[in-house]
Amino acid sequence: MGLIVLALLAVASVVLTPTAAGVAGGRELAAAGPVPAAQALGLPQPGVPGSAGLSPADRERAVDAYGKLPLSFVPNAGQTDQSVRYYSQGAGFSFFFTQDKAILSFAKGARGQALELQFLGSSAAATLEATDSGPGTVNYLTAGASHTNLPTYQQLTYRELWPGIDMVFRGQGGELKYEFHLRPGADPGDIRLGYAGADGLSVGGDGALLVDTPLGALRDSAPTSYQLTDGRQGAVESRYALEGHSYGFALGHYDRTQALVIDPSLAYSTFLGGSADDFGLGVAVDAAGNAYVSGSTSSADFPTTAGAHDTSLSSSDVFVTKLNAAGTGLVYSTYLGGSGSEFGGYVALDGMGNAYVTGTTQSADFPTTVGAHDTSLTGFNDVFVTKLNTAGTALVYSTYLGGTGTAVGDQGNGIALDALGSAYVTGMTESADFPTTLGAFDTTLGGFRDVFATKLDPTGSALAYSTYLGGSGAEGSGGIVVDAAGSAYVGGLTPSADFPTTLGAFGTTFNGGFDAFVTKLNLAGTGLVYSTYVGGSGFEFGTATTRIAIDGTGSAYVTGQTGSTDFPTTAGAFDTSLGGPNDAYVTKLNAAGTGLDYSTYLGGSGSEAGSGVAVDASGSASVTGQTFSADFPTTAGAFDTTFNGGSGDAFVTKLSPTGSSLIDSTYLGGSGSDSGASIAVDAAGNTYVTGTTGSAGFPTTLGAFDTTLGGIRDVFVTKLPSGAGPGAPATLTLAPTADTNDVATQHCVTATVEDAVGSPTPTITVRFTVTGSVNTSGSDTTDANGEATFCYVGPELPGADAISAFADTDNDTMQDPGEPSDTATKVWTLPATTPLCQVNITNGGTIVANNGDKASFGGNAQSNAAGSVKGQQQYQDHGPAQPQKVKSIQILALTCNAQRTQATIFGRATINGQGSHLFRIDVQDLGEPGRGIDTYRILLGTGYDSGSHTLKGGNIQIR
Repeated sequence: MGLIVLALLAVASVVLTPTAAGVAGGRELAAAGPVPAAQALGLPQPGVPGSAGLSPADRERAVDAYGKLPLSFVPNAGQTDQSVRYYSQGAGFSFFFTQDKAILSFAKGARGQALELQFLGSSAAATLEATDSGPGTVNYLTAGASHTNLPTYQQLTYRELWPGIDMVFRGQGGELKYEFHLRPGADPGDIRLGYAGADGLSVGGDGALLVDTPLGALRDSAPTSYQLTDGRQGAVESRYALEGHSYGFALGHYDRTQALVIDPSLAYSTFLGGSADDFGLGVAVDAAGNAYVSGSTSSADFPTTAGAHDTSLSSSDVFVTKLNAAGTGLVYSTYLGGSGSEFGGYVALDGMGNAYVTGTTQSADFPTTVGAHDTSLTGFNDVFVTKLNTAGTALVYSTYLGGTGTAVGDQGNGIALDALGSAYVTGMTESADFPTTLGAFDTTLGGFRDVFATKLDPTGSALAYSTYLGGSGAEGSGGIVVDAAGSAYVGGLTPSADFPTTLGAFGTTFNGGFDAFVTKLNLAGTGLVYSTYVGGSGFEFGTATTRIAIDGTGSAYVTGQTGSTDFPTTAGAFDTSLGGPNDAYVTKLNAAGTGLDYSTYLGGSGSEAGSGVAVDASGSASVTGQTFSADFPTTAGAFDTTFNGGSGDAFVTKLSPTGSSLIDSTYLGGSGSDSGASIAVDAAGNTYVTGTTGSAGFPTTLGAFDTTLGGIRDVFVTKLPSGAGPGAPATLTLAPTADTNDVATQHCVTATVEDAVGSPTPTITVRFTVTGSVNTSGSDTTDANGEATFCYVGPELPGADAISAFADTDNDTMQDPGEPSDTATKVWTLPATTPLCQVNITNGGTIVANNGDKASFGGNAQSNAAGSVKGQQQYQDHGPAQPQKVKSIQILALTCNAQRTQATIFGRATINGQGSHLFRIDVQDLGEPGRGIDTYRILLGTGYDSGSHTLKGGNIQIR
């Protein structure tokens, strides 16, 4: 039996969500004094040690730096009450570990609260051990004593807390997790926890544990569980089980000899904003997991950092904020604007961590840099393009981009980068003199408003190319991406029947209302590689930051909103029917732009809009936007499967690479208005979403940078881990890859299907095909470990097989591009000879073969103690169906059963005096005199099979 592991994120999944009206049940928030339990023990208070007396700027830097530190456990060497063995501190919360409980101390503003996490019914003999030494030491100064060079540890274990059960605490990404390790025979029902100091416990509609406190409701996200078998994961049903003021876990069926893990579904989630209106529009993530968020704000107290480029609001500004990888603090945060109004704010990153931002400005004093392309406001409003340094403290370059348009003027709606650091910008322009370049695809404004696509050189000092893109109507741009070769793809909207399309493109005819478009420019911006409409006879909309993405093959993915019942969908797509007044759509174009790889609606019976799309390494598209549907499609075990009401929820949905199914889909919101705007995916498959929320109860995580709504609307930034659900099938591996078996025995091959990060993918149909000495096929569905098995019986004569299998993700019985596959081989060999066995056929054996011919036979075979075999065999089919003479030239193997009633002879023989053909003879000795009792059969490598028949004459004797 193996080790069973129950792992539950404790602090990291706890979300402090006080509301103006109080916590669940309508209770008003009570005033709370200092943290009583912490004070009673003489413990450090939540916050940043040693930060008292610092200036606001220095304290801000200290809080930011402290929030980036990894959590570790420090032993008590006399600096606190003697009952405390170890403690751990983060920004705004602390944990203290005694012999029989853990104490959570946290603060909200000037108010504090302490909860005791009690181990109910635990053993008094349990021990507490620290392991995994941390990278540094800690020094403390207390009244009358100093405590220096104290070690730090990364893991604490309460051993034998319940019979056969250990409880393990560890830090992870600035968060605190605890796990339960169950040895064979241990009962998970023994695990019982209680929060002393809480007003009550309940389970929310989404399965989360709600801990009612005077400061609001603490929230443990609903557990999602899986088992570990040889390092592979398989889903297991689990939920919180409440009993009065305590809780444990109720588990579905699982293999008690294997490991079990229970984890929550949010890595972090935070508000970001001030006391006025703030809007999140762009998000990007670097290799270290830091999230860069951009948008617009009218809050004079929007959080900025000391030393940032601009820490003062002018009117309505754009902001750029870099969050640390744990979501607990700001690396930097800055305003960006002049004395007028700025709006928009879309971000891209280079490999060094420089942030590039575009948006719209009405400020004549918008900050520009010497030598930039354009340092003067030209029209009513211009586009701006700004590159911030890696610290967010200064501008590398900053330029206006626009013409003399006086109505809406020029607006920047999307930005992307190539490998050399050239910025590609798109947006909308009403300026007939918008700057274009010689030889560009289109240098003339086509209608009231066109899209533009502009490439700046890496220094921001000149235009590499700049072109209009539009017809005689008024176009809108939704985003721009650049492939590895440097070709730009632009997505947007058009009402123009003469929007430029290319020969052979998927859609060259305007469909009515507004259509989406996807256009790929050549490297020089002088022509179109392809350009196509995408839409139906109704209206398609899409005005988000990055509503277009591309994968490594150059396939473009677009999302937006459609009200068309005839929006183009593909056979086998997730949803081919409009569900409400408007649905989101997700469409994947092939690399040539000539057809759809897939296209699907996404929505419920209300209205939806897709506003951001990103693609991971496996080709799975993740989409965010807004939904008003209580029946928006979600997936089992997702973070939130219940519509939260109000004026819409954000949604986050991940599709399979074929667009045929949902890998993960969740609501994200509170009781107000919530909408997703932009989405990014890191190399590990973690998803980052930003948007805007008006919900005081928007889900946040304890220790996150900001857990309280600051104004009417705030930005939100949420990270969902790749482990929130298995990804789309990315690999299929057959085992064994090569094997050898005796003829006529069973062989089983197992296919293991995993996603791009190595997690097993259950409920996938795997189709197997065998060719060679055996020709057969079959299918099986992957289990919780991502495994599917196919068994078949081998041939009766030696040979070889080729085995292939593929993951049929859309279950259409055919292997489609992107569906992973693998091959294996199988060799069938002769069995080992049975020692000291002898077979004699006497008195002229005869049978009537399957073909109706009379056949005669005779011979003998015998083996010695060493297993060597000799003998000779003859067989003649006398026709007329298949006349032939078979004479052995070598006996290869002889097997006999223990009772000596059955034997099989293998060898090679000539047929009609020619060749060397494998043969197999099966005989039974069922008694004397043989005739009418014994049986005989011969199978030839040519395919001839006499069949097994009772002797008409002769006798078979096996000794």
